[in-house]
Amino acid sequence: MTAPSVTTDRRNPRVPRTGWRRFVPSWKVVALICGIGLIVLVGLFALGYALVKVPPPSSISLAQAATVYYSDGTTPLGEIGARNRESVPLQRVPLAVRHAVLAAEDRNFYSEPAVSPVGILRAALVDLKHRDFVEGGSTITQQYVKNAFLTQDRTLTRKVKEFFISIKIGQTLSKDQILEDYLNTIYFGRGAYGIQAAARAYFGKDVSALTPEEGAVLAASIQAPSYLDPAIHPVAAHARWEYVLNGMVAKGWMSPQQRAASQYPAVLPLSESSSLRGPNGYLVASVEEELAAHGITENQINRGGLSIVTTFDPRMQKALLQAVDTVLGSRIPADVRTGVAAVQPGTGAVLAMYGGPDYATRPFNDATQAIPQMGSSFKPYVLAAALEDGIPLSARYDGRSPQIIGGQRYVNDNNEQFGQIDLVTATAHSVNTVYEQLGQQVGLTKVIDAAHRAGLPGDLSENGSMLLGSDSAHPIDQATGFATFAADGGYAAHHVVLKVTDAAGHVLYEAKPEHQKAFSPAVARGVTYALEHVITSGTGTAANIGRPAAGKTGTTSGNVSAWFVGYTPQVSAAVAMFRDHNAPLVNIGGYREIYGGTLPARLWAAFMKAALAGIPPQAFPPVPPQILGSPSPSPSPSPSPSPTPSPSPSPTPTPTPSPTPQPSSESPSPTSAGKPSPSPTVSAGNSAAGTAGP
Repeated sequence: MTAPSVTTDRRNPRVPRTGWRRFVPSWKVVALICGIGLIVLVGLFALGYALVKVPPPSSISLAQAATVYYSDGTTPLGEIGARNRESVPLQRVPLAVRHAVLAAEDRNFYSEPAVSPVGILRAALVDLKHRDFVEGGSTITQQYVKNAFLTQDRTLTRKVKEFFISIKIGQTLSKDQILEDYLNTIYFGRGAYGIQAAARAYFGKDVSALTPEEGAVLAASIQAPSYLDPAIHPVAAHARWEYVLNGMVAKGWMSPQQRAASQYPAVLPLSESSSLRGPNGYLVASVEEELAAHGITENQINRGGLSIVTTFDPRMQKALLQAVDTVLGSRIPADVRTGVAAVQPGTGAVLAMYGGPDYATRPFNDATQAIPQMGSSFKPYVLAAALEDGIPLSARYDGRSPQIIGGQRYVNDNNEQFGQIDLVTATAHSVNTVYEQLGQQVGLTKVIDAAHRAGLPGDLSENGSMLLGSDSAHPIDQATGFATFAADGGYAAHHVVLKVTDAAGHVLYEAKPEHQKAFSPAVARGVTYALEHVITSGTGTAANIGRPAAGKTGTTSGNVSAWFVGYTPQVSAAVAMFRDHNAPLVNIGGYREIYGGTLPARLWAAFMKAALAGIPPQAFPPVPPQILGSPSPSPSPSPSPSPTPSPSPSPTPTPTPSPTPQPSSESPSPTSAGKPSPSPTVSAGNSAAGTAGP
């Protein structure tokens, strides 16, 4: 029998696919998909190229200054991005200045296309990482198109338009013309659009007279005009200037010898006509900084016609400026600095701020940038840590002076002598020896943690003098820290911007304060109870405003700085005074020496009385019995100074407090309000400087 034959197509043999190979498309399918994709991309490109038109020159986007409002949303506080533009031909701009701009923004401008594929890819990766449009392409052509013809919206539509308009501009205009248009429309800060306006704003001269070094200063500012203004952030501005000059050398536009001989040029101070002039200039500048932190770009601020509603209360800001004028006035020497910040407990909204008399002449904010030593105004954080550790306000400590504690010698202000006193008395009269014992008993780490939770940022020294305020803080951070106690232990970060909308009414940003639990209500109320007695019968009686209030004075060794920080349930405010170069606060305003209980307390009281006028007084919540202890503490009257030095006590640094104290018979009658007294010192074999006084 003959076996059946099997027919095989030898022209196209096929082997059946098995396993995972069944799911792999053939090369023909892959090629087909790629071809279709390429056709679609080319088609989309052609469609976009055809549909997107280059706007006529008459449609060049003019700057629309942003308006900053007080918290009511209707009262103007100032403007950001005042319009100031003057166009000049490219030939009028020195070649070295043009090279400086190219070195800063687009070093391959004359050799690259209008759009940079590498730059676009880099920007896309950054945008994907942040899940937002945060990065530009961005050649000089793209920057010019974005600034001259388009809105500042960070949208895909705007980016597509920028891409196609840039390509068409690159095909129709020469590189020189694009650079000229760019130089006449870019923002340089100080309200100056265009390089001619910038030359006058920064150097008071025509653009044709700029030196290479001056041109590099202007070029350096383009990246972040307000931040990189030499009058505002000189270190950052100088670093960017160095980058520009190094780029010029790298491109062969400046010789290494010229670079080595280059010196940073003198820059004019901020103009008196700037929207940042006067004391309210500090408010506007703080708004600009916060907007940048929230991703609102420089171009959005200066071109988008934004409406910015701030947290500043118009009535309270007026009250603060009047208080500064009334209490300090012209009697205060020019080198004495005062920083004041008022914060709303529970929200962190900055209600009022005084950073100095004129931002235009001194753009350094004494409320947010100055860091004077805290002195005894730090003690409430020590008290909070102690209350958390289970030590009640009724606990008594040895208030004699001097004492050796932890191997160092500590004295009270004026070497005043106290017997066994409770923590309310020790707080009211700012008794250093008691607070040093208390802090070391609780532990430095716990005290530092309490201060951080309350709102003090940054590192604190882990040594005994830290307990008495040898570290420094911004006034606004102290106002925030004390606001945490006023808010029943709830911390809220301070902020100055409530809402930002663009010209079309779109909301770009809206504040959503986060309230974090820093302390239990019981601990916060215990701190408040003790601080109330500072005002009613202690070192801060000059701050008595006739309604429930709590606060703490602070003075550092040598009267280098003086504080009063206090609060009501509605407002927490910090006042700090200090002098340039750490000079002592002596012979000022009729006072031989300035202490926290003198001018700072008076200024705080004058502000708070006016700021709270018409607002009903509000009592603080009651203190739980476990915080008060047994029997309930009551402030002892202040002591008299010891006529002779007290003998050194035994070197037992941290005595255990007695839970059931008896009234001390060693406490004499209270001091009169505003009594000035020398600040205390800490001395030992290796003395710790910067100790706090009342």
